Amino acid sequence: MKNHDPKRTEKEQELRNSAEGLNSTDSAPLQSQRSERIQSLITGRFSLILRYFEVCLAVVSVVFVVLGALHLLRGIPQSYALIGSDGIQKTLEALLSDILLLVVGIELAILLVSRTPEGLVEVMFFVIARKMLLKTEAFYDLLIGIVALACLFAIRKYLVGRKSPSETETI
Repeated sequence: MKNHDPKRTEKEQELRNSAEGLNSTDSAPLQSQRSERIQSLITGRFSLILRYFEVCLAVVSVVFVVLGALHLLRGIPQSYALIGSDGIQKTLEALLSDILLLVVGIELAILLVSRTPEGLVEVMFFVIARKMLLKTEAFYDLLIGIVALACLFAIRKYLVGRKSPSETETI
């Protein structure tokens, strides 16, 4: 008959585990580190793919802005003919609408590339300004636009990071 000493069998098992490199106290952290490494690798690659996709969208936006600007420039001679029939106000509204739409496209491309809070606020300024200038039919629409612009000014002043005096642009 063999002697079954519990201390002896525990020691033998511990020696076997350490010889195999699978110490029971170290295997869980190793697996956790491995899964974290794999997860960060997948997240990093997915993030990189999305970043490239954003840049591609920005390039597409710039291409369409350039095409829109060319179309706008070609239509300027026809605008003179419309001044007589539609009146100068409608012609100016159409021209401003097209120009502000191109500006929104440019700002959107800048936002996609730079991804800064300042860029988002700038895009919102132009979108709200375009809406107010061209599509305002009732007084409450104008009032909502004014409140939205005031909120954006407050956000830009108090919540968006300030630049140091050396970083500010001079005209």
